[in-house]
Amino acid sequence: MEQGALANGLFLIAYDEAAGRSGLAPDLLACGLVGAQLADLVTAGALTIDPDHRVVATRSAPAGAAAGEAATLVMDSVAHEPRAHPVRSWIDALGGLLLEVVQNDLVQRGVLRQASERTLLGRRRTKLAVADSAAVHAPGIALRGMVRHPGTFTLQGAVTLVVIAALGVEQVLEPEVDRATARRLAQDAADHLPEAIARLRAGLAETAAAVSVAVRR
Repeated sequence: MEQGALANGLFLIAYDEAAGRSGLAPDLLACGLVGAQLADLVTAGALTIDPDHRVVATRSAPAGAAAGEAATLVMDSVAHEPRAHPVRSWIDALGGLLLEVVQNDLVQRGVLRQASERTLLGRRRTKLAVADSAAVHAPGIALRGMVRHPGTFTLQGAVTLVVIAALGVEQVLEPEVDRATARRLAQDAADHLPEAIARLRAGLAETAAAVSVAVRR
């Protein structure tokens, strides 16, 4: 997964091809997409997470760090907000919007396509079908390969695994990767990543836990 593709990659890793939608609850998926996009911008040097766990724009963001609609949405939102806010606030504010942006981007890129089908009751429903099988499966194959061979981890792969573990959804890597292995490697990765990623991870885990409780209710 290259720089700038963490949100798209996470969406595809969690994508359930048979169902034509994500295997995660919408609120939890939105939480992960915002976390992944924030992580992408943090590793690019455009954003950071301060000691109070608030998201702030850096003074000298590298050129091109916010390439793409999803990155621009998050970057502009943070940069134009007069006060700094914690990770959870940005997830609440941008989750639904970012989910729509990522889905649209994958359709426009020809990775997924909009399709409709009839339910058992004869109603039509829209789903996301596979348009490019290799592209759909590439992020998951790459990450599972890194987990099986930890010496091949890239920065983006390590950050993606940390985000998945923070969400508590390691099952998206099954059956090839068991949850305990994913959690252990995610912890190892977090210990070697910048402090800003560790702070992001904490905010993401807190929000995901709250979302999971709401889903169970």
